[in-house]
Amino acid sequence: MEKVTDLIKSSDLFIGLPEEKIETVLAIGEVKVFGAGENIIAEGELSGELYLVQEGLVEVLVPSGAVADVAGAPQLSSVVQLGRGQIFGEMALVDRGVRSATVRCVEDGTTLFVIERDAFRELCESDHHIGHVVMRNLARDLSFKLRHRNLRSLTSR
Repeated sequence: MEKVTDLIKSSDLFIGLPEEKIETVLAIGEVKVFGAGENIIAEGELSGELYLVQEGLVEVLVPSGAVADVAGAPQLSSVVQLGRGQIFGEMALVDRGVRSATVRCVEDGTTLFVIERDAFRELCESDHHIGHVVMRNLARDLSFKLRHRNLRSLTSR
C-alpha cells in the first residue's frame, strides 16, 4: 500500500492533505486489477467511483461519429491515455450523473486504486477538512478542463 500512499500524496486531487488524512483516504479505497481491452467504465453508465492509476495504462474513449458494427454501436476514438498517478471518474464525487466517456484498459495488469463515492462522501461528512481540500482541488481541476475546452472551441471557429 506504500505505493498507493505515495500516489495519493502526489495527486493533484489530494494536494494539501497532511499524511494522517491521506492514510484515512487510503483506508476507504481498494485496489483492482484489469486486463488489456477490458472496459473499466462505459459512457452512459451511472457513475459511482473515482479511479487512480497505480500501474499500467488506460485510454479515455468517446464516440467518433462513425458506426462501428452492424448493431449500430458507435466507433470509439481515443482522446487521451492516462498512466501512473493520474485520476479519472472524479465527477462521480460530485454527482451521480452518467459517465461522459468510456475508459478501457490498455495494458494487462493495470492496477487502479478505487474510491467509492458513498464511502468518500461519508468520510467528508466526518472530516470536513478532507472534504474541503478535495472539493477545492476538484473544482480547480474541473475549472481548468472547462476553460481549456471552451478556449479550444473558440479558436476552432
